[in-house]
Amino acid sequence: AMGAGVFTGLLFHYLAAPAWIPVFDKGMSIVTDVFLRLIKMIIAPLVFSTLVTGIAKLGDVRSVGRIGGKTLAWFIGASLLSLMLGLFVMNIVGLGHGLHLPVPQDQELGSIQSSSLSFKNFIAHVFPQSVVEAMANNEILQIVVFSVFFGIGTAAIGEKGKIIIRALEAVADIILKVTGYVMKLAPLAAFAAVAAILSFKGPEVLYSYGKFILVFYLAVIVLWLILTGISYLWIGKKAFTILGNVKDVVLLAFSTASSEAAFPKLIEELEKSGCSGKIVSFVLPMGYSFNLDGSMLYMTFSSL
Repeated sequence: AMGAGVFTGLLFHYLAAPAWIPVFDKGMSIVTDVFLRLIKMIIAPLVFSTLVTGIAKLGDVRSVGRIGGKTLAWFIGASLLSLMLGLFVMNIVGLGHGLHLPVPQDQELGSIQSSSLSFKNFIAHVFPQSVVEAMANNEILQIVVFSVFFGIGTAAIGEKGKIIIRALEAVADIILKVTGYVMKLAPLAAFAAVAAILSFKGPEVLYSYGKFILVFYLAVIVLWLILTGISYLWIGKKAFTILGNVKDVVLLAFSTASSEAAFPKLIEELEKSGCSGKIVSFVLPMGYSFNLDGSMLYMTFSSL
């Protein structure tokens, strides 16, 4: 679908009348927007149901703390590794030197500094004042915080909590079934997204920042190899099996430029790969808030 999108976009860019290109671009973007909206519709209930059941199944607060501590240690280590790798690669290749970009004016810097998020605001933002508002705005981190409290509370009340756990397991199964329906649109969304950008910007978008993109993707591959190598030390060849099983999910996230599009299917693929359901349900939603290695690698590239 991505290949067909490139072909269609370039065909339209060269053969269509200029007045028709914005029309085509808007028409294609509707398909992508609808797909991403459907995915975002699923995320909040899926994160809540899977994380609550994951925590409740872990049993007690000590299990949550132990697994949560290991999870956050991995997230912090992988994050620091991503940042260091990005800084190392960019300082070697020096991609920013040849761009000759203008230095921002003082007033522009002032507006950036004044809108920066303070530590106090960040901490306050983590905790939801309303779970309904958090779900309405797809604030994943706030949903995670509420789900952790809810899951611990559900486990603490014992037998009564098992009713909630069974209900939320059913909700998770329903949401995953809905995800299956939505994912049938994934190839169409990938086709539309690629065709739209290429029809509007032409082949320039493929090579304008070609060197930057090539070096960045090489750095991403190196990061994947390092993280897979570390995983191999713990789980052996299973690390490569899991990577093979999630390759289609990775391509979906890449083509739609949305990691949210990959989330529901990723849960299914990890469980099929033999990962414990309660671990997946606990770790994966947290990872969407705390473990953005690719984004951090990109931030070092784009900043420098």
